[in-house]
Amino acid sequence: MQLALVKGWTAPAFGALAITIGGVVCVAITNAGDTSQDLKTGYLIGATPWKQQLAIMVGVLVSIFSVGATLNAMNNGLEEFQRLQKPIAFALDQLPDGVQNEGGFTRDRVTVTSQRAGNHAKEEISDAKRYVLLNAIGSTSLDDGRYLYNPITHEIEIQFIQGIGSEKAAAPQGRLMATVVNGILSRKLPWALVLLGVALVIAVELLGIRSLTFLTFALGTYLSIAATLAIFVGGIVRWMVDRAMAKGRGAEEIAAESEIRPGSFYASGLIASGGIVGLLGVCIRLLEGLSEQRGGNWQLFRFNEHNSLHHDWVGVVMFALLASSLYYFARKPLKSQRLLGRR
Repeated sequence: MQLALVKGWTAPAFGALAITIGGVVCVAITNAGDTSQDLKTGYLIGATPWKQQLAIMVGVLVSIFSVGATLNAMNNGLEEFQRLQKPIAFALDQLPDGVQNEGGFTRDRVTVTSQRAGNHAKEEISDAKRYVLLNAIGSTSLDDGRYLYNPITHEIEIQFIQGIGSEKAAAPQGRLMATVVNGILSRKLPWALVLLGVALVIAVELLGIRSLTFLTFALGTYLSIAATLAIFVGGIVRWMVDRAMAKGRGAEEIAAESEIRPGSFYASGLIASGGIVGLLGVCIRLLEGLSEQRGGNWQLFRFNEHNSLHHDWVGVVMFALLASSLYYFARKPLKSQRLLGRR
C-alpha cells in the first residue's frame, strides 16, 4: 500500500489490489499455522503425515470453492436497490472526483424499493439496461457506494446496495479496512483518530495493563451490539456456571475440566447450527432474488406484520431459552466424569 502511494497509484483499483495482496498473505499465514498444529497433533496421536497433508490439501481446495460460492450467494441474494428520495443531478462526461463510470448496467430487470409515507413500496423496472452504473469511493460530493444513473434525465435515481456490507450482512471489519486503505491512498486518513488510539495504547501500557487486552476492548467498539450481545451473554452464562460448580469443588479441579465441559461442546454446536441456518437463509433469499429478476414472485412462507409471532419479543424469548439451555447443559457432567465420580 505504501508502494502504491509512492508510485501515485491512488485509483480505487489499486486499493482493491492492496486488500487482495493483504488477504493472500493473511490466508497463507493462517494456513501455515493450521498446518503446523495439525501435523503436531497427528504426531502426538500417531497419525500418518502424508495422509494428513492430503486431507489438508483437500480441505483447502474445498474451502476455496465453497467459501467463494457462499460469499457470492450472500452478496447477490441480499442485495437491494433503493430509489433515492431526491435524485442527484450529474453530468456523465464531467463526473466529480472519486466517482467512476463502470459502463452500462447489464441486467434486464430489477426490483426497486422506495419509501412512501413511511412504508416501503416495491416497483419492478423491466428496462434496467438503460441505466449507467457509477461507483463512488472517497468522493466529497457523493457517499461511497454504487448508483444507477439515468442518462435521459441526467440524474442518479437508484442506489445499488450490495449484500455484503449492508444492514442485512454487516461487515464492520471490511468497512474498517476499506476506510484505512482509501484514507491512505486518497491522503484523507482521519489522523486525529489514529493518533488518539496511539495515545490511548501508550497510556494503557503506562498504567500496567497489557495493550492486547485493550485491543480486545477496542474491537468491540466498532462491532454492532447485535454481534457482541451474544458474546456478552455467553460470558455471563459461563460465570454463572462456574459459580454453581465451584460449590464444594476445588479451583484446580474445575480448571482441569474447563476444556472438556459439556457446555463447550454444546456452544460449539450452537455456533455450527447458527452458521448452517444462516446459509439456509441466504440460499432462500437468493432464490427469492432470482425469482424477482425473472419476473416471478416466489417467496417462502413467512409471518406477516399482523401475525402474533411477528414481534421482537418472540426473538427475545427464544434467545433467553437458548441461554437457559446452555446453562442447563453446561452444568451436567459428561458421561465419563459421572463414571469417575461413582468410583
